[in-house]
Amino acid sequence: MGVCFRMPNIEEFPRISKTPAPKGSPIGATKAWTADPTGSVRTPMQIEDSRLFSELFDELGEAVLISDNTGKIVRVNRAAERILGMPAEHLRGVNHADAIWQVIREDGTPVPISELPATKALRTGKPVSNMELGVLRPDGSLVWILESAAPILDDTGEVTGVIVIFPDISVAVQQRQDLRELNEKYQQERDRANEANRLKSAFLANMSHEIRTPMTAILGFSDVLTSELAGKVQDHHYTFLRSINVSGRRLLALLNDILDLSKIEAGHVDMESSELDVGAEIEACVTPLSWIAKQKSLAMHVEMYSERLIIKGDRHRFAQVMTNLVSNAIKFTQAGSISVRTRVEGNSERNRNVVIEVEDTGIGISSEFLPNLFEEFRQEHSGITKEFGGTGLGLAISQRLVTRMGGTVEAHSQEGEGSTFTIQFPLFAMGRTPIVIKTETEEKRAPEDDRSSTSRRSSVQAGSKAPLVLVVEDNLETQRLIGAYLRDGYRLAYAQNADEVWAALHKEVPALILMDINLPGRDGLAITQDIRAGSQCQQVPIVALTAFAMAGDREKCQEAGCTEYLSKPATRREVRDMVSRLLSVA
Repeated sequence: MGVCFRMPNIEEFPRISKTPAPKGSPIGATKAWTADPTGSVRTPMQIEDSRLFSELFDELGEAVLISDNTGKIVRVNRAAERILGMPAEHLRGVNHADAIWQVIREDGTPVPISELPATKALRTGKPVSNMELGVLRPDGSLVWILESAAPILDDTGEVTGVIVIFPDISVAVQQRQDLRELNEKYQQERDRANEANRLKSAFLANMSHEIRTPMTAILGFSDVLTSELAGKVQDHHYTFLRSINVSGRRLLALLNDILDLSKIEAGHVDMESSELDVGAEIEACVTPLSWIAKQKSLAMHVEMYSERLIIKGDRHRFAQVMTNLVSNAIKFTQAGSISVRTRVEGNSERNRNVVIEVEDTGIGISSEFLPNLFEEFRQEHSGITKEFGGTGLGLAISQRLVTRMGGTVEAHSQEGEGSTFTIQFPLFAMGRTPIVIKTETEEKRAPEDDRSSTSRRSSVQAGSKAPLVLVVEDNLETQRLIGAYLRDGYRLAYAQNADEVWAALHKEVPALILMDINLPGRDGLAITQDIRAGSQCQQVPIVALTAFAMAGDREKCQEAGCTEYLSKPATRREVRDMVSRLLSVA
């Protein structure tokens, strides 16, 4: 509670009498308060002491009641009158056991008279300390007190009365109740926030599925047509196909940014930690972007440190960060150059950093907006930047990914003169080739992965009958796309729901099943579990081909019995490589 008071020692109060009082005589008898121990008339000094004691008693800040051995109140101070809301003349003569006292605990339950500190002290002859009580006053208001009671003993040890002390703790109790209500409100707000976060995750998952399903057809068919019609159609028609594919991939990149941010916020981003050759990784990222810079007549300068620099990080995420920074530099630069440099900072062998700088001569960033640069969904909307578009997610995601890999990223910019983004990672090694440690799965796949697509296709086609692939997919466009992907070298069967799956399995056991997850009626995970529970297709590889791409979706598919997982939109090469590899292993 934080409310404390000192329980007075009974010796601090004047003895009622030095000689035993007659049995049953109240301690409030006039003689007890006017006679000295010998019964003689008091001296002026004794009378003055008595007056001073009475004044002190009345002026005490804490409420004090004194009762006789029957529980009848014989003396009260002004604080007791104020706290209990009753004048002294009403309190004197009232008994601790009278029914007028309506006392409750903080939870609202009544306190029996026999449990009150005063009555317990009288009954047991022992003190009772610090009992919180809510007392209903005559005007109907409730006051909270912290009551303690101590028995008054005569020289023979007999209980001749009781002293009750109780400060007003209503403010402290109210503060505690307010704090409890505030905590309950906080709990409710936290529950609402968790529910909102759950709904957001569900929305993102559904949005991902709804967008990825048509994007599968858009990107897939444009890839197929681009591959099959190269050199067979007019150049502008071929350019149209490429534009469809590029635009689709921009939309897919936006979706991936939103999902990445959601995963990072939830702490569900899987980060590998392998040795990365900084120079080689930067070159792999910058080279594909150089032609975009060239189209804008921008010079691209890459200045690598003289020795090979090794850091620890996730290769895919490192490439994502570098691609974002270099792409932004190109996008926001109308004329001039883009420079990417690496260097080493720090003298101590144990405290050296690899510094990567991406500098441009573009439009720059205003000093007012610069502090908000790495906040999600924040964009500088003034001036020329409106024409560049974007969602404001790329830099926020890049900063969080760099931080997850143990690095830092910061920006320096002058509006109208360009910007420099600086990334620092701890230097892990220098001057040697990075050590690549393959996982057990990668080692098993390595011989197969080294083969060309042609050798895989020939191995699949070996034999008199092409393998049957069962495509479980309710979207007709996706069915046609998978058919276009696999028509060369495989036989295909289709099913749109659980009933059609079982009908297809009874007709012929497939060599492999491509299983969509979001199906009408019984979903793909449940169908997979049913297949694994039977005896007919326990060893048939099942690939989850789904538009769900949130954190944990891969694990859910594997737990249901899927052999592998492909997120839509999957390219022709991804699908063919997956099918070929699983069939060669099977």
